[in-house]
Parts: sequence; structure tokens; C-alpha cells
Amino acid sequence: MGVATQEAGPDTAEALEREARLTAPLIRAATAQDAETIAQIHVAAWRESYADLFPGQALASLDIAERARLWREIILAGPASGATFLLEFAGEGPAGFSSCGAQRSDRLREQGFLGEFEAIYILKRGQRRGGGRALMRAIARHLLGQGFEAASVWVFRDNPPARHFYEALGAVATGIDGTWTTLGQTLPDMSYGWRDLRLLARE
Repeated sequence: MGVATQEAGPDTAEALEREARLTAPLIRAATAQDAETIAQIHVAAWRESYADLFPGQALASLDIAERARLWREIILAGPASGATFLLEFAGEGPAGFSSCGAQRSDRLREQGFLGEFEAIYILKRGQRRGGGRALMRAIARHLLGQGFEAASVWVFRDNPPARHFYEALGAVATGIDGTWTTLGQTLPDMSYGWRDLRLLARE
């Protein structure tokens, strides 16, 4: 028995295409003028995502102006291998950012991970909409363009959502772990790696 179908007319197809453009994540390279926006996202994302890892008072103490100064310095320093990208959704403004550069860990460099994903933060309103994958794709492509074939990322061990996110993108735990002391807390962290960034760049 056949099932009748109806093809989308020109108007419907155009409307669907327009809707796809409006909901698709937009990625662009950040400039020094974006430092305060990045700092606002950075602080808000920590408060949203790390409420179970840090005391509320510690998260409340995060200073946007201080973070903006640091991000402005990072962007202006602009090492040849590094870059920072902003995530936006049409009509909603910035919802996340990511940054990458040359590997900072001797242990990971010795294992062949010469690139590093230094930060990726997305506000809850921007999650599960393809923005995280788009940000990771952007920094993977940048590192490939700088000659890096493999890269790693650090993540809090007790942050399952972030770990699952990286695992879903093909990352594998490197076995190189450590601790990070910040906001008066010392927390265990671990590293994930991608041996072939070309796979991530095509995600």
C-alpha cells in the first residue's frame, strides 16, 4: 500500500531554510572588544555548571572585570597558534566561547598532544543546540591550520556532563590526570585527547 506524500513548495522550503539559518549556531573569531562579553559568559557558565563543585560564596566572588582584563590580554597577545571563538545564535547574542593554542603540559606534549583546547564554556540556554560541536569544530580546524594534528583538553573529573560531551566527540582519556586549585578548592582533573583532529574538524 502506498503512502501519499507532498513535496514542500517553494514558499515552505524557503521558510524552512530561513528557520534553519536563524537557529543554526554562528561562530566567529573573537577580538579584544569581546573581552568583557567573554568574561561575562565565563563567570555565568561557572556559576551555572559548577554549583556542585564549588561553594556558592566562592562562585559569587568571581570578578567579571578581572576576567575581562585577562581575556583582553590573551586575545591581544595572540600567539600564532592560538585563537578564541565566540558562539552566537541569531537574535539572542553570544552564548559561549572557546579558545585553543599550543600544548602547555609537558606530560601531554610528550604523549604527542601538541595542541590544546584551553577553554570551552557554553551557557545553559545555548546547550543542546549544536553550539558545543560548532565551537569544537572551529578550534580543531584552527589547530589543524597551525600544523597540529592532535590535541587535548582538561576537565574536572567530577563533571560528568563535560566528560560525556567530549567522549561523544571521540575523545579518549589519556591517563594523564592532575589537580587544579582555584577558589580555595583543590579538585581532581583529567585529560582527554584526540589523536586525529581531522575527525573532530568534520563533526
